[in-house]
Order: sequence, then C-alpha cells, then structure tokens
Amino acid sequence: MSTKEDNDKARQQQLLGKVVGQIVRRRLTAPALFVLETAKPLSFIASQALIFFQPIVQTMLSVQDYQTFALAIEDRDNVEWMIQQLEAAEEAGGSTQETDTNQHGHVQ
Repeated sequence: MSTKEDNDKARQQQLLGKVVGQIVRRRLTAPALFVLETAKPLSFIASQALIFFQPIVQTMLSVQDYQTFALAIEDRDNVEWMIQQLEAAEEAGGSTQETDTNQHGHVQ
C-alpha cells in the first residue's frame, strides 16, 4: 500500500471510530450491529444509500467527514472493523475511548 492509501485508511478508521463512539454514547449498539451485519454483504450498495440517509448521518459527522464515511463503508473490512469495535464496546459495558458527557457537557 502506498503512503496515500495508508493515510486514507487511517483517516477512515479514525472517522469510523468517531461514529462508533457516537453510536455507543446514544445506546444504539444493538440496532447498529444488526444493520451492519445485515448490510455487510452489500456494503458497496449500502454506501450508495447513504445519500438518502445523509441528514441522519450528519447528526454525528461534519459535512466534510460525510464523504470520507461513505467511501469507508464501501470497504467490507471497514464494516467488519466497526462491528468489532461496537462488540468490544458492548462487552466493556458501553464505554468508548472518547469521554462520555451528559447533555450539559459534564463528564459522566
């Protein structure tokens, strides 16, 4: 892999990690795992469906991160990585590497 591809892959995983953190924080791990496991064989088509889901996804991502996210989801390895991260967070009791904060911005 070239340096650019390595950087792209690292950027994608960083962004996917952010999404995983948001999913866990919102206690949506089970539905997210269901959707990811179901859609994994169709990850390329699912990435194209993100155009429809753009308003929902943008509640977790900035506009500039959205395209990176859509490209990342095309790769089944990235979908599997997200599933593994969600399962690990679920086993750890729902904690992620990001600090959990309540709705007032205080650390829980």
